This record gives sequence, structure tokens and C-alpha cells, in this order.
Amino acid sequence: MTMHSGRERRADAEGPDSPRPAGFRFWRQVALPLLAIATIVAVIWWLENHQQEAGTSASGAKYGPVDLPPTLAPAGLDIGPEDGKLAPDFLLESLDGQEVRLSGLRGKAVVINFWATWCKPCRQEIPQLIAAYNRYRGDGLEILGVNLQEAKSIIKPFAEDYGMNFPIPIDRTGAVANEYRLLGVPTTYFIDRQGIVRSAFTGPFLEVSQGTNVQNAIEEDELTKRIEEILQ
Repeated sequence: MTMHSGRERRADAEGPDSPRPAGFRFWRQVALPLLAIATIVAVIWWLENHQQEAGTSASGAKYGPVDLPPTLAPAGLDIGPEDGKLAPDFLLESLDGQEVRLSGLRGKAVVINFWATWCKPCRQEIPQLIAAYNRYRGDGLEILGVNLQEAKSIIKPFAEDYGMNFPIPIDRTGAVANEYRLLGVPTTYFIDRQGIVRSAFTGPFLEVSQGTNVQNAIEEDELTKRIEEILQ
């Protein structure tokens, strides 16, 4: 007579086809596939948000702040974001995949508007910026809507919904914002045809409402005034 241990008897009773515990089935059929999907989504998000941090442009230059070409930096003028100084140069990839270099726009009046999709005041002023661009682009105005550290998949539907027709460079690392010493968004810089910062404003440009201005905002006429100053 052959004797079997308790462990062997349990194994024989369960057999290879014995039903698995409910927790195991849940892990294999539900949790494991969800974990795999979450991992794939996380990898895609990371690549989209970080692939440019150490990347270079097609020209071989690293995206972010760059040195101003000596031929565009007259002696006696300092470089900085303050009024009367040469605007710090930068190279960024735009939403449509083009390269945008600030110094490449020398000869044009440039408005640099730092913004983000999550910024409610930024959304409020976009129609005024679009209207100004449509009005003055034929006179040599360029508006750069520099987005702060957002993915193209977030920016693109937003820009299409709002009808943003000016270039949208993407400051993926925030290095350009640091170079311009941003304290918040929206912040707008007005740069004349010689590349000199003529004014800067932190806060939204809003239309006048019922004869009074919204607190911490300036009139659309003020936006027009600043643009016309840099177009001279």
C-alpha cells in the first residue's frame, strides 16, 4: 500500500486543470493588460515631452537660448530682456516642425508672447493678438507665441480651436523663459526692427468692458500702441 503525503494529495486533487483563484484570474485578464497599456502610454508621453530636451535642430544647433551672431550685436549694447537691450537670441522648433530663430527675424518688429494652454488669461488675450497679427503682418510685424513646456498633442488642437495663425515655437525645457526672466504667463515682449527690447508686459491684453478695464489688464489700444512703436 502506497502512502501519499498531505501536499501530494492536495496537488493530485487540484490537478493541472483545476480552476485558478479569482485574484489570479483578475491579475492575468484585467490588471496585467491595463498595466501594459499604462506603460506604453507613459513611454509615449515621456518621449513626446522630453525628446527635445537634449536634441539639436537640423542645422546642428541645440534648441533653446543661443548666442547672438556678432554681426547682429553692435558694440555698446548689452544683451538682456530689459528695455533698451538687445533681445536674447533663441532657437526653437515650432508647432509645425519649422525652426524659429529670433535673430533670423531681424528687420521685422517682433512680439514675443509667452503662454500656455492651461493659462486662462492667455486664452482671453489670444483673439487680440490674432487681430493685431492680421492687421500688421503686412507692415512687417511677426508674433511668436512661445508655448511653455507643453506637448504638441496638447498645443495643436488648442491652436486650431482658437485660430492661432502666427508661429508657435515650443520652449520644451523652459530655458528660453529663464533667459527672459519670466515671472508668470502671459508675458509679452515688444522688440523693434533692430532687435532691441522696447517694452514688456506681464498680464493679459483685454478689451475694454463697459467703459472700464478689467483689473490687472490693459486696453487693446495699448497693445496697438506698443506694436506701432516697434514698427517705426
